[in-house]
Parts: sequence; structure tokens; C-alpha cells
Amino acid sequence: MHDWMNVVEAGYDLSLSPQAWLQQLLVRATPLMDRGAGVNAQLFRVSATRFALEHVAVHGHMTAEQLRGFLASAPAEAINLVYRHGLPAGSLSESMFASTTGRPPSRPAELERYFIEESPDNFQDSLGMTAHTGTGWGVVLAVPLPHPQGMAETERRHWKRVAAHLAAGLRLRLGIEQAALEEPAVEAVLVPDGKLKHAERSAQSPSAQQRLRDAVRAVDRARTRKHRADTEAALQLWEGLVAGRWSLVDRFDSDGRRFVVAMRNDPAQPDPRGLTRRERQVAEYCGMKRSTKDIAYLLGLSASAVGGALSEATRKLGLNSRTELAAFFAPAGLRARLAEWDLHGQNMALGAYPLAQAKQLEALSEGERAVAMLLLQGETYTAIAHQRGSAERTVANQVQAIYRKLGVRSRVELAAELGRPGSASSAAGDESS
Repeated sequence: MHDWMNVVEAGYDLSLSPQAWLQQLLVRATPLMDRGAGVNAQLFRVSATRFALEHVAVHGHMTAEQLRGFLASAPAEAINLVYRHGLPAGSLSESMFASTTGRPPSRPAELERYFIEESPDNFQDSLGMTAHTGTGWGVVLAVPLPHPQGMAETERRHWKRVAAHLAAGLRLRLGIEQAALEEPAVEAVLVPDGKLKHAERSAQSPSAQQRLRDAVRAVDRARTRKHRADTEAALQLWEGLVAGRWSLVDRFDSDGRRFVVAMRNDPAQPDPRGLTRRERQVAEYCGMKRSTKDIAYLLGLSASAVGGALSEATRKLGLNSRTELAAFFAPAGLRARLAEWDLHGQNMALGAYPLAQAKQLEALSEGERAVAMLLLQGETYTAIAHQRGSAERTVANQVQAIYRKLGVRSRVELAAELGRPGSASSAAGDESS
């Protein structure tokens, strides 16, 4: 019997180096994934304009050098589809190839030809899982296939939930490394039966403590032999995030006693603008085309809470639908590129800004240009008014003037207009290691 909980547990092992952690994931996942041609694991970092393969582990015929070389010359659209949008679980033929998806034989057909002609050993497809942290990092577990093949629905459901745990474990690792800490922020300590030993910050409220006690007991049940034999039930019991805030990790004291620590681990989003932290989190996953149900599992929230946050983000940004919200938060869109440059400390003044052509905006006044840039970064009218020291009504009038002069009807269309092929904003390419 294959044990899916082995992979989940490996994801939360914070004692290993990144390469050793990835290797352990590969070892645990191989019995579940291998179709006879091996398995590979990849730790990657991606932004709107950059892609880097940080670590690779392989099992089977393909070498790490072959995999790196294959990805180094991959079309930008392939990197975008796999590593930025990356479906949580499935095969390339199901999601990308024109011959199987029924899409028009244009760019998807080119991607299919590249994969088939350039992949080592003439593989025809790849099946696997992509786990996004929500902060620009991710893990891929992939299996090369000699022929196009889909993923069974039960297997897809399992891998989607495992992906949520691997993303949570990777976020914990990154939080430790980036803060140069030996331990991440621990907000509660419990024993395996759920008894609380210590709580601080947001874990101090009675409702939070009860939620943590219930979650610790649920995780312990998920790890029993009985529940390991029922993968569906075990993955339902063990949440990657508890109450949208904490991940649970084992700790042992000097005499071997096991404790469970609750560490804050929800995705920290840069460029918060006019949205709350939670609204930004769900909007980013919406941009990766995750369903409400998937986002709820990833963030440890109810589907209704996710739906409410999506609706509020849509309302605050003046968008008309979730489809527009997803388009606006697309991982490689102009808004993401603007946020990336802002995050790197670039001057946001339009005169020094490299991502929008001056010719496109010459019909706008200086104030309208500034407002246009803030719109593209995801600012709400309220936030723009505050930054510019003006009234919301003034901002609303400026926005309508911008739309009229540029011939667009929404900030989604504005982003599409300024980021269309041929503009300076679409010139940035991927950097592959």
C-alpha cells in the first residue's frame, strides 16, 4: 500500500537543507508517481519576469543536467503555463497540448512540438504536481511519459491536497531562511492529545485555542495506521493551514517527548495596496486560476470566506466579475510586473518608468498618468485618494477620463492595453538558470 502521508510529513521536515529536503520529497513520492521512466523534483522561484530553477532532484534515466538544459531553452509561454499558472495536478497533454485540449493549433501546438522534439529520450507527455507557496516559490514533482496520458480523478484530488501541504512546508522553510532565524514565529505549543502548553499573540483567544486543539487531534488521527489506509479521510483531517493562519509541526525536547507547535504561515503578499492581506491572498490564487474550493483548502478557510474575500476584492478594485479579477491578477500580467518593480525599489514616477511606453500615455495629464500607474498596481480609489491628497470623487473622475482617452472600459482592459505585445511592458523575458 502506498502511503501518501509520507509525502505530507516530508514537506514539514525543516531540519534538512533545501537540496536534501527536495531529495526526500522525491524518495517519498516516487512509489506513488513512477510510471517506469523515473520521477524528478524541482524547487523553483518565479516572478512576473523571472524564472529560476533553484534545486533539482532526479530518479530514473533523466539527469539533472538534461532537465536543466531542457527548461533553459523552453518557450516563455511554457514557463508561464507550467510555473506561473501551474495546475496543481495533471498532465501537460490535459492542460496544454492543442491536440488533446481542442484548442486552436497556434501557440499550444508549438509548445507540444517543443516538448516532444526537445525532451530527453523522446518523451511525449509529463504528469505531475505543482505546489505554489503564493509568494513566488514552488515545488514540482513530475513524471515523464512515453505516451500522452491523463491523471485519474482520485489521484488528482490527492495530489492537489498534498500540494497544499508542500506549499505550506516550503513557506515555513523560506520564512526561516529569509529572516535568518533558527525558528519561525511559534504562536502556540501543544501536546499530541491537544492539550495547550503555551499560547501567544493571535493564539491567545479561547476560540483560537479550541481551533488549534481540534486541529492537533485531527492531525494525530490522520497519521494513524487506520487513516493512512484511507488517504481521502487523512488528507481531509490534516489541514495545511489552520484557521487560515497556522501550520502544525512536530518538535521534540531533549528526552524525546513530542510537542506540536503552531507557526504563523499564511502567505505574506507584497504590495498590499487597498486590499486586506486575506483579500490579496485569495486574489493571487484566483489569478493562478484556482477554484474557490482549492483556495479554501490551500488557506485553511471556508469556501464562503474565500468567496466573500473574492467578492470584496472585486468590489474594491472596481471590477465586474471574478473573471476580471483573475485576469487582473494573472501571474505574468502588467500589474504583476509593476508590483515586482515597485518591490525592487524602483522609482514609480512615470517619467522614469520602463514598463509603459510614454507614447501610449501621452494623451493623459500628469495627474492621470500617476493615477493610471496606481490603478495598474491594484490600488483602490480610496487608497489612491489618500496617496494623492484628493477626494475619491476626483479620483473617480480621473479614472473615467483615463478610460475614455485610452479607449478602455476597466482596469483589466487598461492593463491589457498597456501590456499588449510590442509594448515596452511586454518586452521583459524569463531568466532561466
